Amino acid sequence: MHTGRIDMVGGTGFEPVTSAMSTQTGAQQLDSYLSHMGLRGLSEHYVNRVSEFLTRYIRHAPQVSPDSATSFLRTFLNRKPNTRARYATYLKGFLRHLGMTLDLKVKVPRQLPSFVAHDDIAKLRESLGAKHTHKSSQSRDLVLLETAIKTGLRRSELANLLVADIDFKASRLMVVNGKGNKDRVIPLLPSLTARLGQLCVGKRPTETVFGLKARSLGMKFYVWAKKVGVPLHTHSFRHYFATTLVEKGASVRVVQELLGHSNLNTTQVYLSVTANHLEEAIGLLEPMNNKQGLTTISEEVWNT
Repeated sequence: MHTGRIDMVGGTGFEPVTSAMSTQTGAQQLDSYLSHMGLRGLSEHYVNRVSEFLTRYIRHAPQVSPDSATSFLRTFLNRKPNTRARYATYLKGFLRHLGMTLDLKVKVPRQLPSFVAHDDIAKLRESLGAKHTHKSSQSRDLVLLETAIKTGLRRSELANLLVADIDFKASRLMVVNGKGNKDRVIPLLPSLTARLGQLCVGKRPTETVFGLKARSLGMKFYVWAKKVGVPLHTHSFRHYFATTLVEKGASVRVVQELLGHSNLNTTQVYLSVTANHLEEAIGLLEPMNNKQGLTTISEEVWNT
């Protein structure tokens, strides 16, 4: 059994492998795994990334095993910890599918999410509202921005949002097969529900709301931010959603549920972000209604 460190902790171990799997070539094993991922409903973008990386591994490794996986991962010591951790996750999932265990952990320094200023969001709103483009495109982009900052959806979730995923009567949307293959429900502000309803007029239930692929959507965010000169990126609107809720007094567990985080620790980093900007937060806070439940997202959250 191989044991070693790559700025990582752990070794490798084996579990029984079925005879059918053990006689397959690496390429056949990879095809089996990718088919399995497809059946799980994972995003095409994610599956393609995994496929590209594991194809490189198959070409590198004489045989699929925990030892060869560890050896392959060593070739990426010059990459960032987050990148190595992602690669380790790809390899673990592949080997687990084949009945093997890769006991390996990459040390990733804990980083706080970047703080998003309310003024930056205001500049973006103003710029999108004033741009001279096709009216329907402008309307869509404005609704896209409002949806991003008032639901906390990930880029892929925004791109995959279907008309059928929105319950216009109940003012809520369903995130289907989000990260980790999890579903969740997010309440919508009445004003956002109305704007989404206008955007979806004439669309079939199976059509996407915004009609954009994840890559195109991410490029829009990049262009918007660059045009107005604000330090925003694809995930910034999700950060803004989370930190605004925390500033307003929503419980971390409620924010965790809305963001779709499996681990509460992932959500708690937003407490540190807002703690580092107390002066700005206090200046923005409006008086809270003590009778208002923390599980409800109301218009008050966004009156800033």
